Order: sequence, then structure tokens, then C-alpha cells
Amino acid sequence: MLNGLTPMLICADVQASIKFYTDTIGLKIESRLDEVGKTGWASLGEGNVHIMLASPTYFPDMPKVNDRYYQAQYYFYTDELDALRERIAGKGVEVTEIIEQFYGMREFEMVDPDGHILIFGQNIEK
Repeated sequence: MLNGLTPMLICADVQASIKFYTDTIGLKIESRLDEVGKTGWASLGEGNVHIMLASPTYFPDMPKVNDRYYQAQYYFYTDELDALRERIAGKGVEVTEIIEQFYGMREFEMVDPDGHILIFGQNIEK
């Protein structure tokens, strides 16, 4: 049911992080939204390596742990979002409703037992 995982790193300055990951690591910009959040959002990748960079204010009410933002959120891609959500919720795990996002994805979220935020998304076109 799952066909991809992309870590989403919360960055104080997404623009500086874009420069670091492209110049230093060699990733390429796949997509970016410079006008969202305090410092933007970006998707970077090369081959099978992909990450997202997001400003803390990209998400409403970004939670903090010990006065720090989560360092990453884990974004899973699927072609069977409804069935996957139903299966997870059927095990008694709390999940959000499915939301159609302005960037072309349908998503739901949950928190794992250690507090990691897991986001599951499906391209709206599929």
C-alpha cells in the first residue's frame, strides 16, 4: 500500500537550508513555495533521495517539544489513501480526516507512539 517516504525537516530559514542542501549536498529543487510560512517550503531530491523543507509557520499551530519544533515529519506516499486510513483507524489509532490540500494532495495525519508526526498523502490526480 505504501510507495514512498519523504522526511519533512522543519527549518528556521528554509531559504538558507535550500542553499545548503543544493550547494553542499547536491540535491536539486523539485518544487518550492517561497511565499508560504515565514521562510517558505521546498521539495528537494536527487535519484531516490527526497526531502521537504518547511518553515515552522508553514503549519498552523506547529507543536513544540521541550521548547523546540519537531525536527522532521514523515510523509508517506500511497495510491490507496482511503483504504489505508480505514485500516489504521480500524486498529483504534487516532487519525485526522482526509483533507484535499491546495498543492494537489489528499492527506491525513497521525502521531506514532513516540510522538513522531506521520503524514500520508495521495496525489489528487490518481
